[in-house]
Amino acid sequence: MRLLLIVGLLLPAGLSFADWQSIGPEGGQIYCGVVPAGGAAVYVASTATNTPVYSTTNGGASWAPAGAALGNYPWVMAAHPTDPNTLYGAVSTIFYRTTNGGTNWSQYSFGSNTIGYDIAVNPLNPQVIYAGGYKYDGSAWRMSASKSTDGGATWTATQLDTATPAYGYSCALDPLDTTKVYVGGYAGSTTAFYRSTDCGVTWTRVTWPENAYYVYSIYASPTSPNTVFAGTLYGVWRSTDAGQTWTKQSTCNYNYRIVSVPGQPSVMYSACLSNVYKSTDSGLTWAAVGAGLFGTTIRTVLTVPGSNSTVYAGSTAGMFKSTDYGATWTAVNSGILIGKIPALSFVPNAPGSAWAEFMDNAIFVTTNDGNSWSRQTSPLSCGNLCNIVFDPSDPQRVWMFEAGG
Repeated sequence: MRLLLIVGLLLPAGLSFADWQSIGPEGGQIYCGVVPAGGAAVYVASTATNTPVYSTTNGGASWAPAGAALGNYPWVMAAHPTDPNTLYGAVSTIFYRTTNGGTNWSQYSFGSNTIGYDIAVNPLNPQVIYAGGYKYDGSAWRMSASKSTDGGATWTATQLDTATPAYGYSCALDPLDTTKVYVGGYAGSTTAFYRSTDCGVTWTRVTWPENAYYVYSIYASPTSPNTVFAGTLYGVWRSTDAGQTWTKQSTCNYNYRIVSVPGQPSVMYSACLSNVYKSTDSGLTWAAVGAGLFGTTIRTVLTVPGSNSTVYAGSTAGMFKSTDYGATWTAVNSGILIGKIPALSFVPNAPGSAWAEFMDNAIFVTTNDGNSWSRQTSPLSCGNLCNIVFDPSDPQRVWMFEAGG
């Protein structure tokens, strides 16, 4: 204590410390997002721990923290079907709910040792919410389906599988028949897909034609009865009999999220690893539409009610927007300052110049003390850089140390 006091006395009177200010580059790893009812706002969440949810109310021209940070990053976000201020998120064993557009979040438990990974809200009765995930039963994790009838305040979990390991990653509700609920995942080294036709009371596992492994996403058609899509590790699959039988419609891999255009459901999108795939014939055929997108992984794609041609995608590099049905994309990251910078090096004898490695994105260069940054083509594609070193006698000679290879 005396040492601390002495050190304090040595500090000049009136000395103050300025807060740190982020100077970019803008962007960062986006994991999930949601467009609430009405389409006036867009919310996205990062993979960074204790990072606030970001929102935009001007079509992505600028972003700002919506309010309080969640305890960790949400695996999924969902919206109330009619109230634009009520949003939901799943973070491990915690279900989050906000009723004021993200300013504050309430926390509720999915239950002891119960994980919620995806959320489906009943459009006819928003008090009823389902979550696909997994639960530890004392010996192993088991694929499970959880249900709430009070808007997420309390939950009841049903074990779906006894295989080891068994995990649920996706969940969907049939909007035309809300007694039908679907949960997809991975169990016993094979594709696992479960269907309930009685509001989650009982569940049946359906047989898959071939092993597509993980069911990352499920989409139920709002116009075609009993038509449901499953986005898997190996392709997009379609069923027209409520999941009883399946046909492979696409070979794009890692289908993390499938959505359609509100009011134009024949147009669909799938977030597929490092690209976005699009269908214009209700999911029968798919083609890549990734011109202008970058980042190593694209985990979310969002469509906007009332704006058919507008679509957003979130990648490890940040947020992107298309206004021509995905034909071309533009980065929209103003205000998103969550990028991970593992290496920063200053150019010798060039005041204000620095190179930064933006993890899972690219190298960025500034020549004006960070007031602006330009994205460079990375020399390597198999990993991030952990250090950048300039030759003091020849700044044109640069050594780069790769962390992943």
